[in-house]
Amino acid sequence: MTDASAPEPPKEMTRRAIEQLEAERDVLERLLVRLPALLAELDPGRLTFGAVEAARELTGARFGLFLDAGSERATVSFVGLSREDFASPPAVGRAPVLAGAALSGETLRIDDVGVWAKGEDAARSYGVLADGRLVRSWLAVPVRTRGSGGPVLGVVYLGHHRAHAFDARHERLVAGLCSQLGSALEHCALFAERTRVASALSESLLPPLLPNITGLDAAARYRPSGAGVPGRGNLVGGDFYDLFEVADGRFGLLLGDVSGVGPEAAALTGVARYTVRAVAEAEETPCAVLTRLNEALLRLGSERFLTAVYATLEPKADGVVPVVLCSGGHPPAFVLRDDESVEVLDRAGGMLLGVFRTVELADDKVVLQPGDALVLVTDGVLEARDADGAEFGYPRLEALLATCGGRSAEGIARRIERSVLDYREDRADDDLAIVVLRAAM
Repeated sequence: MTDASAPEPPKEMTRRAIEQLEAERDVLERLLVRLPALLAELDPGRLTFGAVEAARELTGARFGLFLDAGSERATVSFVGLSREDFASPPAVGRAPVLAGAALSGETLRIDDVGVWAKGEDAARSYGVLADGRLVRSWLAVPVRTRGSGGPVLGVVYLGHHRAHAFDARHERLVAGLCSQLGSALEHCALFAERTRVASALSESLLPPLLPNITGLDAAARYRPSGAGVPGRGNLVGGDFYDLFEVADGRFGLLLGDVSGVGPEAAALTGVARYTVRAVAEAEETPCAVLTRLNEALLRLGSERFLTAVYATLEPKADGVVPVVLCSGGHPPAFVLRDDESVEVLDRAGGMLLGVFRTVELADDKVVLQPGDALVLVTDGVLEARDADGAEFGYPRLEALLATCGGRSAEGIARRIERSVLDYREDRADDDLAIVVLRAAM
């Protein structure tokens, strides 16, 4: 008969220790593989959830949660368990000992809640599982920015129904993870602020609404590269457009594309837009306006350049809209006639702006009859590529426009945008901008 109280044989103890070490090694290896992607996450909610899940795996905790330092209520999401798994969910923000981790900024380990919580009501604030077991062990590790001296962003809490579930090694592992989490959260905050500022800057450089012009139906679409793809969107693009009144009955239309993206490109779009507005009234021809813009860019001394097309329009009472336009290195304009034919204007495109002191530019004239549409795009439309690297190109855009007869300016612009997005899928390497002006019927 075997004595159940007999000590475990040394070989069995060694085998169990080896199995435990191998299991811990596997957990660490999985975490090392996941850690780069986890810490690159830009959504704070997903970031903290992933970090708590990693901490739970490292320690064998029954559950975990993250409490933001600015939260006064324990409205948190549990990792490993759900609220339905508790008869009484832990109130970590109000439980006297647990709340101290956020206040002191120090790591806290509770080996047995029963030692700290005197009485049933006090113990319940630390959590009771649905099967009636108390949450007896806790590990609370603050998350800081800029290392140990930064402000506390929140606290990672890990709990277990077994007493003495966590040890000093668990503290060290989770503290190291929380240090990385703090840096990643700080990065999230900086990225969010950059997004907010850049979005405001982009919006300020585009007219919020196109003006209502008698005899013209106008629409524009703008999409920075990577828009809609998490973590990939260029927050400030180089494409810009403007439509404004130059004088009574005469209007100016500008569409441009600055090389590159980011704040420097955005600054140049602002210079271009407001320079054109400033000189448009004094200069009679689009060619002269772009020449003045080229001079302004050279005085600025930027290493960036831009392409632009500027046009003047004078809608007439009989529905005819004479247009004079000039291109400075920009993709040619398209005219969609009401009979569904398509014309391509100025394939030469003129010279880039902001590079040469003397630019050769020429004005091009076209007349829009009622129902005809002038279509301007940036190279993000024409150079969009499919999975095989083939460009969207002029022929495809011409064929698409030929099927847009009778549509409103908004309908034409939306159809071009949708076709380009479907063609390139998530390969968003460049901004795209589309402006459509259609002579009223």
